[in-house]
Amino acid sequence: MQILLKSIFLLPLLVTGCIAASHENVALPAGPPVQTVVTPYDRLITCVAKAQRLTGVWAVGDIIDATGKYSADYAGTGKYVTQGAGDMMQTTLVQAHAESIVNRRDPRPVITEIQLGIRDAKQFVLMDNYITGSINTLDFIPGAAAELTIAGIGPRYRQNRAIVGLDLHLTDARTSEVLAAVNISKQIFADEAGFGIGRFFGDTLVDLDISGQNREPLQLSLRSMLQFGLYEMISELNPDLRNTCQQIVDSVEGVEDEEPATL
Repeated sequence: MQILLKSIFLLPLLVTGCIAASHENVALPAGPPVQTVVTPYDRLITCVAKAQRLTGVWAVGDIIDATGKYSADYAGTGKYVTQGAGDMMQTTLVQAHAESIVNRRDPRPVITEIQLGIRDAKQFVLMDNYITGSINTLDFIPGAAAELTIAGIGPRYRQNRAIVGLDLHLTDARTSEVLAAVNISKQIFADEAGFGIGRFFGDTLVDLDISGQNREPLQLSLRSMLQFGLYEMISELNPDLRNTCQQIVDSVEGVEDEEPATL
């Protein structure tokens, strides 16, 4: 029986060519192709680019991860939320065709040249507007679960959610006045369905489990939230933008544009 179980375990490895001699390289499988990240809100940013000219010089400061949440899995320990939200926002400004964008994400190369005396700091273009913010909410919501087993055979289902929230601020670089501010949240959805069989055949227990999982990608959803956040801030400065682009928001499932409650 033990030999049979070992054979069953090794068979997929032999079929896929994962076993090789110590002096040979294992063949690497070809995965999906490289692609440009696209979200449902790319169309919204395209609409902003056509309907609203972002005049002046724009920059992005820190959009920090202030959730304080860490994860630990087989790949190591790290933060749940990406540390590259500022870079995502800078790309979004490029997509929105801002008139001029200066890179304030990493000033070290230009500071080095200034310190070496090979560049004059007065050559740099001054900012007119810059965007900062923080991802400050990551709450895990216990999900529902159901399982039915009859004679060791039955299905199961489990659902979980998390809430991600962020605040963004658009600031006038000349006066430090906050021109617009938004707070956005989104639920991240995950579920799992499976079917299990556990039966004794004589003295031998045979346990078979089949399952599938779906989980909305957190970082891709964050990019969508940043795109939506830029639209919201620009709309605060120019409410007429909603007449042109709001139908795109209404047609996309996910982030909802809700009117603030009146007290």
